Order: sequence, then structure tokens, then C-alpha cells
Amino acid sequence: MKKLIWLIGLLAFLSCETESDKFIYSKFKITDANGQSIIRVDDKGNVYKQGNRVGNIEKKGVILDKKGRIVLKLSDNKTSFLDSEDKKVIEISSTGEFINTTNDKIHWSDSGELMKGDENTGIAISATEKELLQIASVLLYIFYIV
Repeated sequence: MKKLIWLIGLLAFLSCETESDKFIYSKFKITDANGQSIIRVDDKGNVYKQGNRVGNIEKKGVILDKKGRIVLKLSDNKTSFLDSEDKKVIEISSTGEFINTTNDKIHWSDSGELMKGDENTGIAISATEKELLQIASVLLYIFYIV
């Protein structure tokens, strides 16, 4: 009987799994052409701009401001970022490329430089793991460009 109760409890626990992680992140820094930090993310997902905490990344695909309000969230298609009212704001591929923005392709080079077409923008990321580039692009959009 105890085994049956334990088995039922285990099945109930497994059926209540949380939403799978949409973001995989680790500590990284984005710098300008002078090597100055523009945006920094720590290993807990805290986002800093010019040394001040401005928000947080959650692995479930949500970016929050410093007060815990939703700034953007990744949609189920894994390229569209939506606001708190589920309206599409921007599309960024899993490799960090801005989709449908201008005629110039905005993307990250293999060496971690942000490119506009063939031109280096002077912005670079300290970590070049492909899974970090989408997060880096959306953070630039939120906290640097807009």
C-alpha cells in the first residue's frame, strides 16, 4: 500500500512539471567600441547597465525590469518577443539576428562582434556561446537601443 501511495505521489509530481526553460544563460558582458561595459548579466540572471541593476532574466523566457514587471517575454515560436499584453514587439532569431528590421542584416559574427550588414558596430559580447546571442540581442534592444 505504501508503494502504491508513493507511486501515485511521484506520478502527480511529474505531471505537474513546470514550463520548460526557454532561455539558457550564463554570465556575460556586452561592451562598446572602447571596451566599456554596456550590459552585464551575472550567473543568477540579474541584468546591469552601467553598474546598476536594471532587470532580470528568467529561464522560462521572461525579461523583467528592476521592479519585477514584465518587459518582454519569448513566445512559443521562440523568435517573437511579446510585451505584457502579448503584443509582438520584436523578432530575434535563436542566433541573435534581428529579423525584419531593416535592409541591413543585424547579427553577431563568429568572434562575438555585433554586425550591421558587413560593418562592425563596435559592440561585442564576451561570451560567444550561440545560446547567449538571442538574449544579448534582446537586452541590447531593451536597455541600450530603446
